[in-house]
Amino acid sequence: MANRIRDCGRLDDLTRFAQECARAGNLGDLQGTIDAAVRELGFRWFTLLHNVDLRHGGGQRLFLTTYPPAWLEEVLEERHYIEDPIHAACARTPSGLAWDRVGDVLELSSRQRSILKRARDHDLAAGYSLPIRTPGEPEAIFTVARPRDEPLDAAEILTARLLGSVAYDRARELLGEEIRTLAFVSLSPRQVECIAFVAQGKSDWEIAQILGLSRDTVHEYVESARRRYGVRRRTQLVLRAVRDGHLNMDALL
Repeated sequence: MANRIRDCGRLDDLTRFAQECARAGNLGDLQGTIDAAVRELGFRWFTLLHNVDLRHGGGQRLFLTTYPPAWLEEVLEERHYIEDPIHAACARTPSGLAWDRVGDVLELSSRQRSILKRARDHDLAAGYSLPIRTPGEPEAIFTVARPRDEPLDAAEILTARLLGSVAYDRARELLGEEIRTLAFVSLSPRQVECIAFVAQGKSDWEIAQILGLSRDTVHEYVESARRRYGVRRRTQLVLRAVRDGHLNMDALL
């Protein structure tokens, strides 16, 4: 039995991964460690994130990903996050879900089927998502994905679960130190409100109508935040605001 576990679970590789995670000095190092392990173990991309909102007192924030930038931008621009089938299905499972099993726990709408197809178009064909729930803390999600459109086998699922657990444990340890070294950009409450509506796909005019402001005022709120982050596109602004915890991670999922 021990030999079978070693062979199927790649115990040596996972032990080395745990040791390398322990040596990671910050979240950037940890992202590189996870990325290398994910690739070595047969996957291509990963995300490790949790749900925070600094406007309501949340101090911790975690958003590590190697997902294709074009896919992240499409998620925002096309508002895929509103009906994301992976996140919706994961919320109904206690211990994780392979993507080919989504239909077993969720009756997919045509929109959700379209989102899965678009993900495959970006080479996110097969994967596994693990919800990580810790009492008193935001829910975390660890996901691995690959372009090969074949269901994950039992050994790959076990590997993904162990990767996610080890990686998240180290991320939690690092957050206390990393939170002080991240280049945090402060935003005003009005700027955060406006960027949240940008994430929902609303125009400056629509935001102005909702908030009772002039279009020019809304435009300046958003553009001043964009300049502070030093980014060119509004989708990049939304991603940076999420990274700093100004926006709730549910807006991306």
